[in-house]
Amino acid sequence: MRYFNIIGILIVFTYLGSKLYLVDKFEPEYQMAENSPSHVILNNNWVATDGAGRRLPTSVETGPARSNKYVGIFYFLWHGAYKGAVYDISKLLRANPVHPAYGPKGAFHWWGEPEAGYYKADDPWIIRRNLQMLTNAGIDILFMDVTNRDTYLQTLIKLCAISADMRRQGQKTPYICFVTNSNPKETIADLYNNFYAKNQYPDLWFRWEGKPLILGKQEEIGEPTQRNFFTWRFSWQFTEAKSQPGHWQWFDSTPQDYGWVNDPNKPEEIPVAAASHPIFGVGKSSSNGQQRPLNRYLTTTSTNVGLYFAEQWKRALAVDPSVVFVTGWNEWIAQRFIADTNDRSMVLKSFINHKMQHGETFFQDEYNEEFNRDIEPMKGGYTDNYYYQLVANVRRFKGLNPEETATPSRTMSIDGKFDEWASVKPVFNDLQGDVAHRDWPRYDNKLRLTNITGRNDIIESRTTHDKNSIYFYSKTAKPLTTPNGRNWMLLFIDVDQSKKTGWEGYDIIINRQVSPNGQTSIDRWSKGRWQSIGKANYKAVGNRMEISIPKKVFNFTSIPKFDFHWADNIEKLNDITQFFINGDSAPDRRFNYRYIGR
Repeated sequence: MRYFNIIGILIVFTYLGSKLYLVDKFEPEYQMAENSPSHVILNNNWVATDGAGRRLPTSVETGPARSNKYVGIFYFLWHGAYKGAVYDISKLLRANPVHPAYGPKGAFHWWGEPEAGYYKADDPWIIRRNLQMLTNAGIDILFMDVTNRDTYLQTLIKLCAISADMRRQGQKTPYICFVTNSNPKETIADLYNNFYAKNQYPDLWFRWEGKPLILGKQEEIGEPTQRNFFTWRFSWQFTEAKSQPGHWQWFDSTPQDYGWVNDPNKPEEIPVAAASHPIFGVGKSSSNGQQRPLNRYLTTTSTNVGLYFAEQWKRALAVDPSVVFVTGWNEWIAQRFIADTNDRSMVLKSFINHKMQHGETFFQDEYNEEFNRDIEPMKGGYTDNYYYQLVANVRRFKGLNPEETATPSRTMSIDGKFDEWASVKPVFNDLQGDVAHRDWPRYDNKLRLTNITGRNDIIESRTTHDKNSIYFYSKTAKPLTTPNGRNWMLLFIDVDQSKKTGWEGYDIIINRQVSPNGQTSIDRWSKGRWQSIGKANYKAVGNRMEISIPKKVFNFTSIPKFDFHWADNIEKLNDITQFFINGDSAPDRRFNYRYIGR
């Protein structure tokens, strides 16, 4: 077979005997010699302790970054595609656990409230936020759910546009790939004709074996152009992955079977899920084949720690395939069904370990805080525990390169010139563009979800020390606002690198009270509140700031090592969720920068 690229159109010929025949032509060009490169985790100097007290592994624990290891995650575009009210099952259960006030039959219900509200998937603020969180986690692929025939093309194109913009800013956002199931001919034709053939965002296509990967059954597609354009793998739950080649399951019970192609002893892909299904009674607290006891609200004492997720990751790490398929990020909604004993296709033996009776309600894939497969943080409840569990295991699977070594100690002049900071290492980065304001309709169109707290976009930090002082430097995307604004450029420092001391681990805060004369406040957490202990010198010019803090306030007895975190324009102090949703944090959320001095 021969390939010729003529003005962006790939012409494919094959030799039969001595004659050359045109096989087909494909638009756009897709042939590549290798798979899409995996994304190296760049935030290897970020640390965190989650809400369950679990620390993220460092490069010492994970070993160096490994090439050709990929983590993909099931991603959903359907929120807001179908009209409906907001029915939150977790809230309905808390109001009346015996007779929850469900919505109508067939209505979509949210299992809980997302951290950023009941959103529409086309909300640009949500799209950028999700992409940033997944990029920070080291995710390589978004496995887009188009299993119910709808391709949500308008939302997809918007997501791709935002992702491409983030890539232009230097961010390694995930590739995209589609998971198909219902009406595969129509679904794949829609994707091919309106996305791939139009060469929409080709840099974002996840390529495998030189072609864009699609998850579906090639034999169900009769159109030769579409059949030959893709690399094919079959993806569903509980498939014959062990005995049949080419399966990339999105779910399997523990211990999960892995997918393979040519050699059944060479794992190519394995699924990892945060939970199973409420119809099987296997939730987030299930482990070793046993579901933890449920309370009256159908949660457990272990709902917040991810026993099932940990068990599935343990299997994946032992198998060590090329690709881990995580289920999932943001499904959130499920339809209400009514059991009908006269309809064999509708009869289920049980729902959350309860034998179904005629006329009873059930939800197949999602139900409440315990019975869902989502990892995107929720409002209240376990917040972002599953996100950090994901981050930790992605690091274990893909590895981390060693952190950049700090430059030797030096004395810095707080003069607003900043030139001497250019050679200070390490450089602590934060993704740009996360201070955009939000104004978008909620899922049910009854109100608008807004957030106008984004102000100073912190993109770079550095720190160093001498025998008398600790120095900090920060840089923002645009000139800094005046320091008399609310909660301006707060600097939180975890002196002992322990979550057990201070407020959320932070022992010192800088900039609670900023004076115009070049001095700013130093406060220590003591007896449940921030108390003033001194002053620091600072200088802010343009989009940069430097601070000098007396070393004595840190009580270091040896070479300094500490963690730190910037937060600008959070709405209130002493509420860790402010780091999740308001203003700008550098690094994001619970992450901290770790400095080890020399």
